[in-house]
Amino acid sequence: MIDWDRIVEEDGPAVWRICWRLLCNRADAEEAFQEAFIAAVELSRRETLATPRAILQHLATARSIDKLRSRQRRRKRHEPVDHERLNEEASADVTPPQNAEAGELSDALLKALATLPGKQAECFTLHAIEGWAYQEIADRLGLSIDHVGVLIHRARGKLKKSLAHYGHDGHNSAVEPPAAGATSGSSPSGK
Repeated sequence: MIDWDRIVEEDGPAVWRICWRLLCNRADAEEAFQEAFIAAVELSRRETLATPRAILQHLATARSIDKLRSRQRRRKRHEPVDHERLNEEASADVTPPQNAEAGELSDALLKALATLPGKQAECFTLHAIEGWAYQEIADRLGLSIDHVGVLIHRARGKLKKSLAHYGHDGHNSAVEPPAAGATSGSSPSGK
């Protein structure tokens, strides 16, 4: 039996950081955080979770990307957005370090990320933002390491193209390939 209280205490902060970094909006991040844990609990009822932390991070990434896509669809439909409410939510209970962390990803990068196909967005996010190694991504998503590399390469190319469209020169540290040897980086659990 999984001790969810312990997992929330130990892994909750890492899951929250994923949601917050991708969404930069408290309400959306809270919703993605809750959805990730609910999905993990439901999954644990059907199968044994060997690595709950990795699964939670994967689910948080997927839920956050879904929220980004939802934002994009709303913007494309020209639904009015209550910017004052969003600014209040974003600034409520946000510390300066959280504000700085949220600023790591520009609005243009978030918009571009939301336009990527699902697996590309997920692989790119897990690797470039969360620091997962190609092998860890391959194992978690049931893909070959070569396929992960191709998906990340394609995502990086599409993001550079999209960022150029938003007025960037394409030289963004989040899009650039990591230093040599990064494909064997640390595990999601930090070990």
